[in-house]
Amino acid sequence: MSDTWKSGKKNQKNGHLSKSFAEGEFPGTIWVVGGGQMGGVIARHLASNRAGVRPALSVVDPSPEVLKLLKGEGIEGETSLLALMKKGKSPDLLFLCVKPGVFLKSESEVSDALSALPSEVLSVSVMAGVPLSHLRRKVPNLRWVRSMTNLALSAGKGMTLLTASQEVTHSEQTLVYSLFSGMGRALWLPEDSFDAATAIAGSGPGLLALVAEALADGGVREGLSRETATLLASWALLGTGALLAEKGHLPELLKAKVASPSGTTIEGLAALERQGVRGALIEAVRAMAIRSREISRNV
Repeated sequence: MSDTWKSGKKNQKNGHLSKSFAEGEFPGTIWVVGGGQMGGVIARHLASNRAGVRPALSVVDPSPEVLKLLKGEGIEGETSLLALMKKGKSPDLLFLCVKPGVFLKSESEVSDALSALPSEVLSVSVMAGVPLSHLRRKVPNLRWVRSMTNLALSAGKGMTLLTASQEVTHSEQTLVYSLFSGMGRALWLPEDSFDAATAIAGSGPGLLALVAEALADGGVREGLSRETATLLASWALLGTGALLAEKGHLPELLKAKVASPSGTTIEGLAALERQGVRGALIEAVRAMAIRSREISRNV
């Protein structure tokens, strides 16, 4: 992101404090609610100044250990939203990174506190399976962006899916997109595509970890050390991902280039086809998409 981004402005709208960002503006105050895996990655990215600016950043997490760890990295925090709000502050941008159950339970301290924030604060949910309709019904005073990402965010290789309520402006969508793109790639999708996309982007790393483990096991079976086999399997996945994502190779064409006539690769592909691996992966994506829809319906 360009270093020309600057602090967001505050406008009055319908008697309430409204915070929106025009093109080129950046939020001066950001809160990250939940300092765990995803929240911690987002907070560290914002604190690193890689976004081109250094906002006033606060993390809310009930764990003193988490807050102590973050403070050692120069990130301030509080154990609750109410404690942070008592300081007389309010955010320009908020990331909600708690577990869905913490937010959705009937007497939720988090949702109650969010409901007391100034009207129309731009908020990004990182909670899996919680649709925009639930976010808006639970806390209608905020303007919501829904996201789905994965652990690769911590390595700067995360794929983040984004969808927004109609109140979020185009320039604000650009801002959110830029923030997540700084930790990998981001993609805007209609919300009805989220379940299928989540099956690949959100859960796909789990399946690929199984593939890496199996490749390493095969290497150990053939006499390699576990360390060497795991290293080779990891780099095989990393290199293939780079060719597909960065060089634009189509999977079927890359496979054809690697699988030379009567070579080792075609023998391996034939073995996988005999075992039905392709069909198993297709069915896995379907099963994960169905489960994602079930979770969304039941929240």
